[in-house]
Amino acid sequence: MLGKNRSHNKTRTGWYFLLLIVVTALLLSGCGSAKPKTFTIGVINLSPSLDDTFTGFKQGMTELGYSEGENITYLYAGAAGSIDKLDGMAQDLVKAKVDLILSITTPASLATKKATADNNIPVVFVPLTDPVGAGVVNSLAQPGGNMTGVTFGPQEAQRLAWLTKIAPTVKRVYIIYNPKDSGVQLALKTAKATAAKLGLEIISQEASNPDEIAVALTNFPENVDALYMLPDSQTEIKLADILAFANTHNLPTSVSNVERVKDGPLYSYAMKQISGGQQAARLADQILKGIKPADLPVETAEFFLAINLKTAQDIGLTISDDILSQAETIYR
Repeated sequence: MLGKNRSHNKTRTGWYFLLLIVVTALLLSGCGSAKPKTFTIGVINLSPSLDDTFTGFKQGMTELGYSEGENITYLYAGAAGSIDKLDGMAQDLVKAKVDLILSITTPASLATKKATADNNIPVVFVPLTDPVGAGVVNSLAQPGGNMTGVTFGPQEAQRLAWLTKIAPTVKRVYIIYNPKDSGVQLALKTAKATAAKLGLEIISQEASNPDEIAVALTNFPENVDALYMLPDSQTEIKLADILAFANTHNLPTSVSNVERVKDGPLYSYAMKQISGGQQAARLADQILKGIKPADLPVETAEFFLAINLKTAQDIGLTISDDILSQAETIYR
């Protein structure tokens, strides 16, 4: 009997040992086959001049541990170029069932808001002039809904104020703008309100396409002292023509894009696209980790002063050393 029990115990121990090996193998196999969570981010952008914002976003996501081709994929069909294409592009991203949408510009964000109304896909926007005024979010502190992001709204008032410091003799400012862009309209409203406080007169002219911009330059009002460009993709397209005209008439020019100052505008006081994109990436990271957009306050971009000193010299304008010392970037 004792021999039989020992034999039985050995057999049972052998079965237990074999079972342990099988279970361990299954667990190790399961761990080996588990894949890290991956995300797909859709991107919608109105203007090709803002592609650097997406570049900054990708850089920011990489710094936060998202490697393209490994745990994150981007769907971007390129800048729309015109507002009427945005609704279709937003719907395409929804159909692709992306995990999050990055919307660049106010028109793109409005199209995305409409497209995600019934599916609640989270959205991070950048850069918007006035996301509350445009109806994108309920408030900056409590966005509500499925959208949050980065605004540069305060930029317009401060950028116009810089014009009076850089070119103190300016009194009448000419603005050509696209009336079909709600973000541009909100920026114009801010510029006009600020101008009244600064003792400036704003003369505005609608131009919804490149041909109308050419007409606006041809019918240039008399006694205008400066050209001021709003964050408007249509006028960005004709920047070279606008600058040529302004330089011919020795007029100071201001653009909403810091990076474009190197191309000839006199100055800008605005966010850097790369920085704005990186800021949006930090919000996206929090959303992908489970925080709702409604609980993430809209952030304000950091602004930088850039001056083109060569342009100042070409139009006969002297800029004080005190102002130059406050510029983050000077093009000579």
